Amino acid sequence: MSDRFVLVLVAVLALLAGALAQRWLSVAAPDWQGPESVFPDLSGHPVRLSDERSEVLLLNFWASWCEPCREEMPVLDDLHAEFGPRGLKVVGLALEDREAVAAFLRQLPVGYRILVGEHGGDTLAAHLGNAGGGLPFSVAFDGRGRVLATFLGPQTKNGFLAAIGPRLMSPR
Repeated sequence: MSDRFVLVLVAVLALLAGALAQRWLSVAAPDWQGPESVFPDLSGHPVRLSDERSEVLLLNFWASWCEPCREEMPVLDDLHAEFGPRGLKVVGLALEDREAVAAFLRQLPVGYRILVGEHGGDTLAAHLGNAGGGLPFSVAFDGRGRVLATFLGPQTKNGFLAAIGPRLMSPR
């Protein structure tokens, strides 16, 4: 055998071993792999994001000063109302202080849970793939806490449903 063939064979075997190790490690991982962060709700009570798990958790990072965020909120509210009974939980994480969020929500109330991510929300968003800090930014998790999809920029109802809809389409 030529040296080149042996080198290619070793490289292929190393890649295969790495892929098998990754699969084994992902199977051995704990069920909930979603964010373990704690943020206050509008009343100041701490909420652990891992306690918000459901068939699909849609975590939306937003701010009241963000026009695309404001435009997306009715879409999220519609999804929450229509698909909540089928296992969708929408949680908004506002990246600003509680007073600004409360004042804004008096003008544009929503039916889904809002948390205040003034301290650490941007870090969590970066950890979940939003290194540039763009808003709105949403992450969909399955019931075991695995990321199903990420969305940067405002989405339509159909845009969200293209990624998460198959898990929600059958009535419970």
